[in-house]
Amino acid sequence: MSGTTLRAKARRPNAPGKDLNRRQSAGQSKLPESVDARMEPASGGLGILARKTKSLRAAAGMTLQALSAASGVSQSALSKIENGQLSPTYEKILALAKGLGVDVAELFNDSTAGTPMGRRTVTLKGRGVLHHSAQYDYEILCSELSGKQFLPLLATVKAHGVQEFSALPKHDGEEFVYVVRGDITLHTEFYEPIRLCEGDCCYFDSGMRHGLVSAGRQDAVVLWICSKNVSLPSRQGA
Repeated sequence: MSGTTLRAKARRPNAPGKDLNRRQSAGQSKLPESVDARMEPASGGLGILARKTKSLRAAAGMTLQALSAASGVSQSALSKIENGQLSPTYEKILALAKGLGVDVAELFNDSTAGTPMGRRTVTLKGRGVLHHSAQYDYEILCSELSGKQFLPLLATVKAHGVQEFSALPKHDGEEFVYVVRGDITLHTEFYEPIRLCEGDCCYFDSGMRHGLVSAGRQDAVVLWICSKNVSLPSRQGA
């Protein structure tokens, strides 16, 4: 047997490993199907918002100009939202819902079914609809149920300084914040900033300018509940 043949045979057992490495480096390897299926429903909040905004506006027979006038959100921002190119702040989402005449939760409900007759819905751990802004990552809980009297959110507070806000937002309604993990500093108009630690909570008037920032090195997590009693917030531009 020639030396060339021996060398060829010696390389064969390593070939599958090399092919696998090449596939992995090319980004072709995938998570098991069951893992992908479980992760998918917890993402895509921006895509749902884009589809629902466009469909609700069409159903109402509104142009972008009309919705802009009704909501106070600029036409350019509305166009970007409908095309999934802009992740609006919570205040702009409130304004958008007000302009469309729907609940905030309706903007993140991708179901085409009518309003459910029962008054119960469940969100399993990590399965809420995700929405991201510059200061917070929101997991919108129980979004399937329309007509709720309050909006429950699980929020990760990414901001670590009040300077990360161009202006602290305000809007009608009331809010409740419970610190699940980490420490936060709650900034509110008319009050000195207050530090809240894990297990602490606060109830406040949303009409005051307000904002949360993480007070520790790690991003804090809070349960954030906002009342349904909201109207058009102050305009902060696109």
